[in-house]
Amino acid sequence: MRLAKLAEELGYDLIAAPDHPYRPQYLDGWTFLSAVFGATSSVRVFTDVINLSLRQPAVVAKSAWSLEAMAPGRLALGLGSGGLWDEISGIGGPVWSPREAYEHVDEAVSVCRLLWSCEETVSFTGKHYQLNEAKPPPAPKQPIDLWIGCGKPAMRRLAAREADGWIPNGDGINVENLTGTSKHLDDELAKIGRPPGEVRRICNTIMKKLQAKSEGFLFGPPEQWIEEISALAIDLGFDTFVFGDRDTTEAHLHRFAEEVVPGVRDNVARARSRP
Repeated sequence: MRLAKLAEELGYDLIAAPDHPYRPQYLDGWTFLSAVFGATSSVRVFTDVINLSLRQPAVVAKSAWSLEAMAPGRLALGLGSGGLWDEISGIGGPVWSPREAYEHVDEAVSVCRLLWSCEETVSFTGKHYQLNEAKPPPAPKQPIDLWIGCGKPAMRRLAAREADGWIPNGDGINVENLTGTSKHLDDELAKIGRPPGEVRRICNTIMKKLQAKSEGFLFGPPEQWIEEISALAIDLGFDTFVFGDRDTTEAHLHRFAEEVVPGVRDNVARARSRP
C-alpha cells in the first residue's frame, strides 16, 4: 500500500495486478486492487490479466462492476485464458487447448458486455458459458475498458474485433516479436474498418531492468529506456507501459518516474506534433 500511494503521488497513471493464485508469494489480485482503491484517490488500476480458467466470467463481470461503482472511471479489466497450465492444474484448474482458450475468452467477453448492458434480463448460449435470463446490475457509471491479454494470432483477431485494449504476452517481450504482432493487429483492425487508435496497446516490461549497464532490450540505464520505449510508442503505437519487478522499491519508482517518463513523453509529443 505504501508503494501504491507513492505511485499515485509520483504521477503514475496505472497500477496493475497479475492474477496468479497458485503462486504462494502473490496476493490475490482482486483483493489487492480493492485495497489499492481504498488507499488511493485517482490512480487507475487494471487486472493484468484476469485468469479465466480459474474465474467464472459472470462473477468477474460483477466484481469489475463493483469496483467501478465504488471508484468510477478508475478500472480497466484485463482478461486472459490463464496459459500457465501446469500451475493452474496444480490447484485443480482445467487445462485448455489453444482453441478452447480462445473460445473461453471470446465467450467471456460477450458475457461481460451483456452483464454491463443495463438490460432488464440477458441470455447467452455459448459452448462454455450460459446466461439464462440473468438480471444485470445498473449500468456502470462509466464504461469499463476491456483489455485482452494474448499471444496467439486468433486471440489478437478477437482483440481487434472486441477489445478496448491489447496486452501482448508476456515475460519474453522483444522488439522483433512486438513489431510482428503489432503489424498483425494493424492488419486485423484494417480488415474490419477500426482505426488503430481505438485499441490501446499495453506493453508489460515487468521482467526488464533499469540498471547502469546496458545488457539488451530494456536492460540498461534511463537513456536507453527512453530511446526504446519512445520507439515502441512512436513506431508501433504502444501507449501504455507497465514497469516494475519483484524487487521494486521506493527508489526504483522514483527513478523511473523522474528519469524515464519525462523523456519518453517529450519524445512522443515531439513526434506526434510533426506532420
